[in-house]
Amino acid sequence: MNQRVDSWLGLTARVLLGLVFVASGTLKAAAPAEEFALVIESYGLVSSRDLILVMSAFLPWLEVVFGYALLFGFLTRLSAAAIGGMVASFATAILYTILKGIRLPNCGCFGFGFTPTPHQELAMNGLYAVCAVQALRRGAGRLSLDAWCKTGGPTGRT
Repeated sequence: MNQRVDSWLGLTARVLLGLVFVASGTLKAAAPAEEFALVIESYGLVSSRDLILVMSAFLPWLEVVFGYALLFGFLTRLSAAAIGGMVASFATAILYTILKGIRLPNCGCFGFGFTPTPHQELAMNGLYAVCAVQALRRGAGRLSLDAWCKTGGPTGRT
């Protein structure tokens, strides 16, 4: 593949995935943590109420932080790996509900504003996984804070 096209595909994957996670985390963080806790509880995977409350308070902020890091190309490979891990765990949880026949009122993916079906959510997670792998494989690219830090900032001096 042409190196220029490959570079733009990597940038597009990184930016889109970052935007998705910033939006997803922000929508959940803006709502009361108890609402997200009820969604986590409905999956039936975590039995400790205390752990559910901790997850509902921190998971949205992890999505926002790693989403922004990926969006701006800061610690890109670490951010892509973290988001890839989240995507894998989300897909596993959705697959569990499908296999167990658990009907979720809301997957909790984007707060309460968007409620895809479990199969749609699996497809979206597949796309997110592809984007995370691309960001992990390609790194940040030239249009990133990683590249800016590597070259010594706007002056290009190291």
